[in-house]
Amino acid sequence: MIADGVLAIAADWADRGETLDAPGRAELRAWLAESLDHAVAFDRFRRLLGDPALFDAVASEPALPPTAAPRRARWRGRAVGTRLRRRLAIAAAAALVIVAVPLGWRAVAPGFVDRRDYASAIAQRRAVMLPDGSAMTLDAASRITIAFGSGGRDLSLATGAARFDVRHDGTRPFRVNTGDATMTALGTNFSAERLPGGSELRVFRGRVRLDVPGSEPVVVEAGRYASVRDGGILLHRLGDADRMSWRGAWIDGDAIPLATAVARLQRYSATPIRLADPMLGRLSVSGRFPLDTPDRSIALIASLFDLSIDRRSGGLCLTSARYPRCDVR
Repeated sequence: MIADGVLAIAADWADRGETLDAPGRAELRAWLAESLDHAVAFDRFRRLLGDPALFDAVASEPALPPTAAPRRARWRGRAVGTRLRRRLAIAAAAALVIVAVPLGWRAVAPGFVDRRDYASAIAQRRAVMLPDGSAMTLDAASRITIAFGSGGRDLSLATGAARFDVRHDGTRPFRVNTGDATMTALGTNFSAERLPGGSELRVFRGRVRLDVPGSEPVVVEAGRYASVRDGGILLHRLGDADRMSWRGAWIDGDAIPLATAVARLQRYSATPIRLADPMLGRLSVSGRFPLDTPDRSIALIASLFDLSIDRRSGGLCLTSARYPRCDVR
């Protein structure tokens, strides 16, 4: 649950939104970047305070006697009635912020489907509050489509990766499709990732059911992750590096396929990164490589395997003695 202090600060930021100058907006961006809870709380207040129905509800409240002094200088010059109505709206939002989204979600008419697309920019993660109250963090250069209806909450991860903190609703399953697998949350916090030739599921809390065509369903417990390749499922234990990967900007682990490392670095690079041959993608990479400097990380990886970097193809291409050519594709 989001701390009361965070909610109070988020409410104040949402209230000040229309009056912020450039330094104020910069300060807000810094506060939002400090924590996912900050972004989630602010998004909830922004949505509630932007809802005309909320202001209509408080507009009918009788005006109260004016206070001895305005709370902040920004209220000066406003009519007392307008000022108090807005304060009432903020108070109403504070009371509703924890429950308003779920209540509205449960009120969705049968047959109605809320469809939305979300995307993040290269090298920029994005925190999103989903319509049901679940929190989602998109990794850089990722794209997802949601279809939330009375029968379930379906998400299709088109590219990249996303992490979810799912609001429990036993009547509406929360399902993420990655093309070759479907991941159904069983009250949990987990991440899904699309990779060349497969996908990965990491479970940080709770459990997730993993369905892959041609394989028996598997329930993945907290502290484990699953790799999906060629219709098969491999289970692994989450290491400390796996748990921390969403808190920092690093590739960190052991025996990571080179194709996977390149795919993750590509999400943080505007320059295309390729392999001269898919066989190079099977090399196993171990270590810690920064995502925010992809050129440097590619150079480090190349040195580990005695690979060369071809820059003549309009990007970065890893070549080897066996695979010396990088065809432009």
